[in-house]
Amino acid sequence: MTLYIEYVILDNMVVDYYILRLIGVASKQKFKWKNIFFACLIGTISAMCLPFVLRYKFLVVIYKIITALLMVLVIQRYTSFRKYFLNLGLLFFFTFVFAGVMIAVLNLLQIEYTISGVLLYNLEFPISVFLILFTVGFWLLKKVLSSLSRQLKFNNYTYNIKLIDNEKEVDGVGFFDSGNMICKDGQAVNIISSEMFFKLYSDYSVNKFLFKNIDHTKLKDASFIKIKSLSKSSEYLTFRVDKFIIDDQEFDNALFAVSSSKFENFDCIINSKLIGGKNE
Repeated sequence: MTLYIEYVILDNMVVDYYILRLIGVASKQKFKWKNIFFACLIGTISAMCLPFVLRYKFLVVIYKIITALLMVLVIQRYTSFRKYFLNLGLLFFFTFVFAGVMIAVLNLLQIEYTISGVLLYNLEFPISVFLILFTVGFWLLKKVLSSLSRQLKFNNYTYNIKLIDNEKEVDGVGFFDSGNMICKDGQAVNIISSEMFFKLYSDYSVNKFLFKNIDHTKLKDASFIKIKSLSKSSEYLTFRVDKFIIDDQEFDNALFAVSSSKFENFDCIINSKLIGGKNE
């Protein structure tokens, strides 16, 4: 069985990295990248030198224990012996697990292998490539599923909306926010983006909007309302439109506030009181 030094280097660097990351997860510790790198380097150099130690079989166990002690020592600064020996125990445990995983992969692929201090096998590329591909594939799958989950959740709370005022219509996407219970004089206030506002009132003066000068000739029942956010309270321009349509529900003289913030994927935050036909 031929020993390829590049296989030994890549396999050990990759596997040691996985093991050290798992130790961090299991012990709820965050290791610095440079510490992880030096620990992996110690493990890799030790594996490269192992064939020379195999001549003296009584030294092999001691040699591997010293390697483990050094890897755990450089991974972080310790404030107690308990943390050190916890990491050491986890290193031995995950090393055993990964050895089993790699052997299982070789058996699954029906690849001939032998264990002589290091794992030797007949394969055109390092077995660690499988671990990398599996990790990348799992990460991509997790990202895709997370994105789909967010999109499905978002879609469940979105509606087709239409604002009609002075015979002008603007279509958009409304997002139902159960936390939006803002009211003015007992009526639900919906929040639209400034972009949607200027689509509906394309001739409204931008300067008047920015400097909070109300043009009552263009807006019905216009005024300002203070709305509290997590960090501060801000004034929002409010006004009424002739009709507000949410899917198949229609509301007359609906009240809106204009946000200067840009919304993503939607144009309006629908007040929770409107969904289901409530217009208080």
